[in-house]
Amino acid sequence: MHYKNSTGNKFRKIVIGLLALTGLGLMSYLTVIHYTQASSFCDLSETVSCDVVTTSIYSEIFGIPVSIFGAGYFAFVIFLIFKAKSKVLFQALFYITFFVLFPSLYLTLTEILFIKSLCILCETSKAIMFVILFISLFSLDKKPSARNLAPIAIAGVVTAGVMFFAQTSSLSAKQDYSKLVACLNEKGVIYYKSVTCSNCRRQELILGEPYKKLNQVECHPDGKNPQPELCLKKGINKTPTFILEQNNQELKRLEGRQDPKDLAAFASCSLSE
Repeated sequence: MHYKNSTGNKFRKIVIGLLALTGLGLMSYLTVIHYTQASSFCDLSETVSCDVVTTSIYSEIFGIPVSIFGAGYFAFVIFLIFKAKSKVLFQALFYITFFVLFPSLYLTLTEILFIKSLCILCETSKAIMFVILFISLFSLDKKPSARNLAPIAIAGVVTAGVMFFAQTSSLSAKQDYSKLVACLNEKGVIYYKSVTCSNCRRQELILGEPYKKLNQVECHPDGKNPQPELCLKKGINKTPTFILEQNNQELKRLEGRQDPKDLAAFASCSLSE
């Protein structure tokens, strides 16, 4: 594969470097939002919201925010800009970006089909990837053949499939937890949650439809029927939090996403159907 030996290559490297720095900044910002559960400036509506996307079940893979993987890609592009020789730089950038775009486009599909909301910053990062792809392609004299691209495309699709499996396989309710939820309510367990909490989404998927009947308190001001003052009074620093109360007095609490068997043990309930 040959490369265009012109002074334009230096300019294109600078452009790609600036694009990668921008992408790294976007991914870093989204990572901070994910961990701090803070509201972003791009929370424009129910259907255009970075907050909704970054707190969905599709915002993590194996417990790691997808934005960290995006940051890794852009950081690697910057590394190549400084370390790789022009002889291999644009070829490496093209093939790596071509591969990364498949799982990235899968995430776009999850926004459209499942989350029902678009993240402007996420989609901007993908637009940056496309620009890097086309600049890299333009810098090659001999374009890659379909035969060379096919295995990379297959690997990208397989990676997207693994991501989907990792994000959804363990999060569906394995049985009807209606009796467990009824017992939790009877024993005085309160479920403190936040509309921006990704682990709350996962907890609710684990419990299935019965979770809607839990005695619950919304801690985020933008959630439905919010009670942030109560959450502050109870010292809720992490969601989800389950507090066992009697006569408005806390007996004990569990913080973070819980397995149903742990919730049952927490409140001395039975998991029998």
